[in-house]
Amino acid sequence: MRISTYVFAALAISATPAFAQNVEFGTDTSQWSNDGECDDPRFTGPGMTTTTLLEADVMGDATDCRAAFDAGTITLLGGTTVADPTTPVPTTPDPTTPVPTTPDTPTTPDAPVSTATINFGDDSGDWPKDGECDDRRFYGGAMASNLGWEFVGRDATDCKAALGAGTVALWVDAQATAATQCSSIDFGDDTGPFPNDNECDDIRFEGRGTATVMNLENLGKDAADCSAQCTFGIIALRDY
Repeated sequence: MRISTYVFAALAISATPAFAQNVEFGTDTSQWSNDGECDDPRFTGPGMTTTTLLEADVMGDATDCRAAFDAGTITLLGGTTVADPTTPVPTTPDPTTPVPTTPDTPTTPDAPVSTATINFGDDSGDWPKDGECDDRRFYGGAMASNLGWEFVGRDATDCKAALGAGTVALWVDAQATAATQCSSIDFGDDTGPFPNDNECDDIRFEGRGTATVMNLENLGKDAADCSAQCTFGIIALRDY
């Protein structure tokens, strides 16, 4: 059984069915093929499965993904909704290809997040009011060293104080993904307790491809999983 690890806001997308033949959808070799949901991690959108996306399902759920693509409920990661008929669509990102950057282009600083716009929850977690934020919606120097989904919204006092002091910030998937260059990251090795299980256990990362519980013990010890999930765009650096 696959367990959903993160929920992200669906993007408003559109697709032109006439160009779907330019996307290589693959075959129906996935064990979840023909269930009405796309399981291929190359895509994103409301037509995707709500369970954890696996590297093994790349190009393995053709019928479901083609139908969702034609219906406009999924798009290729990166925002492409239709393929240019004169340009081949890459099916599997090459992790060795550097991501082009434009360092000379001025950027606009992110607007500060007001504490009034965030529902911090309550202090019902195991470590309230200890000066560390245990809610993994945030990132920064005041974060705890062990993070789990069970503590989201359960360390309100600590996290609100840290956000106000500027020692944590709200983790934003789109911003983190744009700032993460997978080809420049040293992912380490596979000496951790959960290698090759299609979940990234390295606490340096966040996103729907990460494990339910993250801690410092697994930093740099789940290289194969984290590298693959980064390449497919379903994890990004926590501190970006």
